Formats: sequence, C-alpha cells, structure tokens
Amino acid sequence: MEIPLLIATAWLIGFITAIPLGATQIEIAKRALRGYMRQAMMIAFGSAASDIMYGLIAMFGIAPFLRDNRVMTAFWLISWVLLIALGVFTLLHHSRHINLKQSEKVLGSTRLALLLGFSLAVTNSPIMLWWLLYAEFIKKLGILSVFTAKTSVVFVVSGGLGIASYLILLSFILRRVGKFISKKAEAAINISLGIVLLLLSCYPLVKVLQLFR
Repeated sequence: MEIPLLIATAWLIGFITAIPLGATQIEIAKRALRGYMRQAMMIAFGSAASDIMYGLIAMFGIAPFLRDNRVMTAFWLISWVLLIALGVFTLLHHSRHINLKQSEKVLGSTRLALLLGFSLAVTNSPIMLWWLLYAEFIKKLGILSVFTAKTSVVFVVSGGLGIASYLILLSFILRRVGKFISKKAEAAINISLGIVLLLLSCYPLVKVLQLFR
C-alpha cells in the first residue's frame, strides 16, 4: 500500500510544484498559443527529465560538486544568458505576423523545444534542495520511514511525471485559448511574456553577485 500512496503523493507534489510561473511555462505558452502542441509538450518532457535527473542526484547524495561556487556561478550565468536571449527573442517576434519565417521556424522546432525545456530546468540546480525537502515531507506524512533505492526512484519519477502532467495540461488549456484570441491580444500576451522573461533573468544575476560577496 505504501508504494501506490507514495506514487500518488509524489505525483501531486510534482504537479503543484510546476504551477508557479517560470521560464518553462512561458516557453510552453508561446508555442501552445500558436498551435505548436508537439513542441510545447517537448518542452514539458525536457523540463521534467531535467528535474528527474536532479531528483536522483539529490536522493542518492552524489552532488557535492554543486557546492563549489565556481560550478554554481556557471549554472547561474548560463541561466541568465538563456533568459535574456529568450526575452529579447520573444519581444522581437511577439506576433506570428512579424518576422514570420524566422520566428515560426524556431518555435516549430521539436528538437530545439526538447533541448530548451531541459536547458531551462537544468540551470535550476537548487531544485535538488526541494527534492530533499519533499522527501522529508513524505516521511513526516508517515508514508515512508526510510527511503530505499527503489522507493527513491519511484518517488522522483512519480514527482517528475506530476511536473510533466501539469505542463502538458497547461499546453492544452493554452491551445484552446489561442483559438479564440485576436492578433492584437496575441501580440500583447507575447510582449508581456517577453518582459517577464527579462525580469526573471534578474534572479540568476543576483545569485551570481551573492556568490561573490
């Protein structure tokens, strides 16, 4: 009984964890609103794969190298550059009727979407701390007293599927919304998403500055 309960709880935790707005959700929104469902889902899968990878690293305790300031600086700098680039691209190509061929080619690339989803999540290495906190939460709920190798994998994979489930659900919802919005509203939404991406880029920059204090 503990395994099914662990799966359900971890899935729910992952689903809820994916709800807050972030760069991954924004990139999914940009594609889903324009009808690129496969690409939106690839971003979801790429993001979930990265989170699962970090979850396994956290649960099996093999991440001491991430405590190195130089390693963390590299992660945060990559995140900062990536968010800046995505923000600028979104603002320059805020409508499907502006720079059509270039923007649609990028948004319509399935391989790029998978890589982008993974890259956006992989720059968020502190997610490992959340996995450990969630594991302690599972223990406090009385579902498990100790995590074994098997239950650790079940926990992380189930949580990752919860993350992917929310992101895919978001894609379908936004796809439906995209059918009813006007060109002007679409442009306004994408401009807003671009601005949010640029604002989000401030966070990794602040983290870099904190590391060098």
